[in-house]
Order: sequence, then C-alpha cells, then structure tokens
Amino acid sequence: MFLNKSVKLRLSLSLGLCIVLLIAIGVVGILSTSSVREDLDRTYNQNLITLVDLGAVRDALLDTRVKITAAQRDRDIARARELAAQVKDNDLLIDRYWSDYFPQRISGERERALAGRFQEGLTALRKDLNELNGLMMAGDFDQARTLATGKVREDYTGVLENINALVTRNREQAESHYQNALASYRHSRSLVLGLMAVSVVVALLLATWLVRGIMTPLGKARALARALSEGRLDHDTHITCQDEFGDMLRDLRSMQEKFSQVVRSVRGNAESVSIASTEISQGTDDLSRRTQDQAASLEETAASMDQITSTVRQNADNAGEADGLAHRVSDQAREGGEIARQAIDAMAEISGSSRKITSIVTLIDEIAFQTNLLALNASVEAARAGEQGRGFAVVAGEVRSLAGRSAEAAREIKTLVDESVNRVDAGTALVDRAADTLSNIAKGVDQVTSLVGEIAVASREQSQGIEQVNLAVSQMDAAVQQNASMVEQSSAASRSLQDQARALLKEMGFFQAADAHSAGTPERLSLPRGSKTQA
Repeated sequence: MFLNKSVKLRLSLSLGLCIVLLIAIGVVGILSTSSVREDLDRTYNQNLITLVDLGAVRDALLDTRVKITAAQRDRDIARARELAAQVKDNDLLIDRYWSDYFPQRISGERERALAGRFQEGLTALRKDLNELNGLMMAGDFDQARTLATGKVREDYTGVLENINALVTRNREQAESHYQNALASYRHSRSLVLGLMAVSVVVALLLATWLVRGIMTPLGKARALARALSEGRLDHDTHITCQDEFGDMLRDLRSMQEKFSQVVRSVRGNAESVSIASTEISQGTDDLSRRTQDQAASLEETAASMDQITSTVRQNADNAGEADGLAHRVSDQAREGGEIARQAIDAMAEISGSSRKITSIVTLIDEIAFQTNLLALNASVEAARAGEQGRGFAVVAGEVRSLAGRSAEAAREIKTLVDESVNRVDAGTALVDRAADTLSNIAKGVDQVTSLVGEIAVASREQSQGIEQVNLAVSQMDAAVQQNASMVEQSSAASRSLQDQARALLKEMGFFQAADAHSAGTPERLSLPRGSKTQA
C-alpha cells in the first residue's frame, strides 16, 4: 500500500480523518440546535405572543360584557355614561393587542380566515354596543335589554367563538412545533451518537494501525541498539517496512556492518601491535638489565673513588689544619716565652713591692706601739688629775684600744705579706722553669711545622689528582645512569604499549563480529605474558 511508504502521510491522514469526524459531529450539532432554535422562535413569535394578545382581547371583550350587564341591572343613566368611557378604553386595548397580532403573526390561510371573521364580528358587536349604550344613556333600559339579550348576545357568541378558535389554532401550532423540535432533537441525538461511535471505532482502528506501524520498527531498532550495546555485531535485522523507519533501520544495519569492519580492522592492528610491543619489550628488558649491571659496577667504582677521594681530601685537610695548628702553636710558644719573661719581671716587681709593704707594716706596728705607750702615760696622768682628767682618761683608753687594734692588724698584714713574698718567690722559680720549657717546645714546634708543611703540600697534590680521576668516573657514571634511565623509560613505554594493546584486544573482544574473528583473541593475549615471564 502507498500509505505504508510514509509515516508522515499516515499521521497526516489519521489526524485529518479525526479532524473531519470532529467537524462533522460539530456541524450536526449546530444544525440540530439551529432546527430547535427555529422551532422555539416560531413557537414564541407565532404562538406564545399570539396567545397573549388573543387572551388580552378576549379578557377585554368579557370585561365589556360584564360591565354592560351590570349597567343594565342598575338602570342608572350616570352609570351608563361611565360605561361608554370604559367600553371605549377596552376598545382601544383590543385594537392595540389585535394590531400586534394581525396580520404579521398570522400563519396559514385557516388562521387568516378565522381572523377575518373575528374582525367582522367585532365590527358588528361594536356597532350594536354603541346602539345599546345610546339606549341606556337615553334611559330606555327595556329596549336596551331586548337588544342585549338578542343581537348583542349573538354578536358576543360569534366573536368569542372566533377568538377561541384562534386560541385553539395557535395552541395546536405550538404543540406541533414542540413535537417537531422533540423529533428533531431525537434525530440529532441519534445522528450525533452514531457519528461518535463511528469516530471512536475509526480512531481505535487508526491508533492500532499507527501503533503497529511505528512500534514494530522501533522494537527492531531497539533490539539492534541493545545488540550493539552488548557487543553483538552479528545481529540480523529483518526489515519489511518501506517508510522512514525502514530507512532508519537500513541505515542502522549499514552502520552495524561498517562498525563490524572497523572492529575487525582494529582487532587485527591491535594484535600486530601487541606482538611488536612484546618483542620490543623483551629487547628493551635485556638491554635494560645489561645497562643496569654496567651502571651498578660503575656506580660501585665511583663510590670507591668517592671514598678514596674523601679520605685523601680529609688527610690533606687534616695536614693543612695540622700545619696551621703547628704554626699557631709555635707562635703561641713564642708568645708564652715572652709572657713568661714578662711574668718573671712582674714577679720580681711584686717581690720588691712586698718587701716595701713589709717595711711599712713594721713602721705601722712601731707607731702603734708608741701610741699605746703614749696612751698609757696619758691614762696615768689622767688618773692623777682625778675628776678633771676623767674625760681625758676615757679618750686615752679609746686611743689605746685603737692602737692595740692597729698593732693587731699590722701583725696580720705582715703575716699575709710574708706569705705572699714566699709564694711570689716560689712562683718566680716555677715561671723560670716554664720559660725554659716553652723555649724547648718552640724549637720542637718549628721542626714539626716544617714536616707538616711538606706533608700538606704532598696531600694537596695527591687530592687534586684523585679529584680529576673521580670527576672522570662521575661523568662516566652520569652517562651510564642516563643511558640506563632512557632504557628504563623505553622499557616502560614498551610495556605500557603492550598493556594498552592487550587492553585494546580485551575491549575489542567485547564485540562479536559476523566472522567470529574474536575466537583466537584469548590465545593471542596469553602469548605475550608467557614470553615476558620467560624473559
């Protein structure tokens, strides 16, 4: 079918048909309501208002008849005159309602004939009523009664029969319009219900047709997408539809075929890369192992040379320090000898000063003794003087006390000075011996200094030579270490390449191509591991 070749056409046709059914239901509803509206309009304008007008005319006629009967019963001329005015008012009311009804609300010739007879009867009745009113106003109530019971009664009977016939006619028309409206409603309801049922059936059929036309290819597309997500590239999709979904499924199948080709190509390249990376890894591992052995040996040599260099440099430094120390010790020995000589001179001066202090202390002791004697004599003289010499005796006693204390202090100072002189003499002897010893040490230090200077010069020359050798060994060790690092980086890169190739093969093993090419992948992946373990 032509419709099965385009989803857009099917959707457009389905929506268009649903819109047409909706419009049809709306049109039928509008037409049915229009018919009901027309029946209601006719009933209102032609029957309801007509019945109101005819009822008002009949009521006015009956009111006039009742008032005429009452005037005849009362036989009052004044009441007759009032009746003439009231009859005139009722006539105006009748004319107003009748003009609203006739002729615009007439429907049919029968009603028109009844209205014509009513007008004729009404004219005759008004003429007789005028004559009747004239008789009553003239006071001839008997003749008026005869006219009322005769011709006027006949006129009223004809007029009321005609008005009642018109009322009955309009009531029958209203009933007819109601029946027509009811029949139109029932017909419209049945038609609308029928169209709704047809619309529901058509909508269900269209929905089933659209769902089957859309969900079937979508289910196939979902199954194909699930197979691709699970890595099954050999999924077979049977395509029967010729619409846009069929084009989509064919495009998906082409994509599946292209993807399967790409997977097979990538898997083959990954296997080649894995084999090549395994060989490179083996070669770089051997080269790295040999380079590392050479680097280790050279590193040990460099370490030994570093130790020797350090020892020689330490000896040279120690020799230099010993040379400097010897020079400093020699200088200090000379300075010590000079200081010893200065100390001897100082000790001699201190000894002389101590002897002078001893003489002075002896003089102070003699002065204290003399003062004590003078104070004793003064005490004796004060005792002789009695009361007048008591104060002087007290002073003399204090002087004696001070003289005694001065003599005691002078003796203690003399004792200390004597001890200091003895110690100074002993120190002078020791300083003389130390000066002789320092002189001998200075001579020995001069000899050691000359020997240590020669050792320091030899150690510096030996250290410079070993440093040059150590520099060459260090440069060789740095070059070998750099080569070993580069080899290690190359080995790591090859192993990383091998791991990536293995991971790529593992990822590609997730896909199941149509030619079952992945069957040999696990064996190929196990070879590089085994070869690397043996290496």
